[in-house]
Amino acid sequence: MKDFKIPKHTEQVIPQIKNLLKSLVLLGLVVGSFFLTQAGVDRIDASFLAIPGWFHFVLKWGFIIGLALVNNVLIMGLGILGHEAAHRVLFNSVFWNDFCGGIFGALLLLPFHNFRNFHFTHHGYTHQPGLDPEEPVNNHPIWFALIGGAFIGLYIHYKTLAVDLLSGSRKQQYQALKDVFSLSIVGAFYFYIVPMAGISILYTVVPTLLLLPLVFMFRNLSEHHGIPDQARKSTQQTENPNVDSWIVLTNPLMTWLWSNTNYHQVHHRYPYLSYRYFPEIFEATKHEQPYAVVNGYFRCTINSLKRAYYASDEDLKPFLTS
Repeated sequence: MKDFKIPKHTEQVIPQIKNLLKSLVLLGLVVGSFFLTQAGVDRIDASFLAIPGWFHFVLKWGFIIGLALVNNVLIMGLGILGHEAAHRVLFNSVFWNDFCGGIFGALLLLPFHNFRNFHFTHHGYTHQPGLDPEEPVNNHPIWFALIGGAFIGLYIHYKTLAVDLLSGSRKQQYQALKDVFSLSIVGAFYFYIVPMAGISILYTVVPTLLLLPLVFMFRNLSEHHGIPDQARKSTQQTENPNVDSWIVLTNPLMTWLWSNTNYHQVHHRYPYLSYRYFPEIFEATKHEQPYAVVNGYFRCTINSLKRAYYASDEDLKPFLTS
């Protein structure tokens, strides 16, 4: 690790084949989960047909909700790959970054190009009050952020999408039309192809989409909630860099599923790099650069319950590595 050198943008190697295979695996698991849900519901209905009542209801809908949560973890993994595409580090090709990013973002109901502009502004003004576009989504009591934050974000994105379509420049209109195209493809998948395959959307698509905002915000809280405001500080300093994000140490499966996004501070310091480098950078720099580290997503959420979105420096001290 002592010999590890943080690559420059032009020196990095983007794992295109691994990213493609990972995308296909996650998509396959989502489709497989839909089929499994339908098969499980049919089996439960057939087995307990003669025993109607609360037990049948709890078993059936507990099974459906459990798999819907699994679906959201998988779809979130695809959305994070879409985030890589927004930074143009999913593939070397601009076209394939935009196309796959558009589809993966649409699975989360996000218009990709609109999100890309929003997200780059977030990188420029990370956790700065009044400037960071994520502030209206996250700066609320924790219960409200979990329940309503994603809906506020969707409102912002779709309002901007409508403005771009109706009165934006030619470039903005073109990007907005591409977003509409991607959203249409995913909408056709959710509400046409799935039922055409004999799968009830009531048991698969609907509960998945209803739980999606909650799962999205659960992960979103692990990025910046409980960090002191940055007050127009630069997050790109090479000496004594600011702490504007969390490092969440989690299990290898979640790290793989969500493509190292748990090393979020590393991403904010090196936003031009592929996620493949994040763990190595953290290990190589954690004794030289300050990081806010917490063990596990659930512990991060519990900590968030105790702190405001913009926490104090004293709140952060117990979690700093140096």
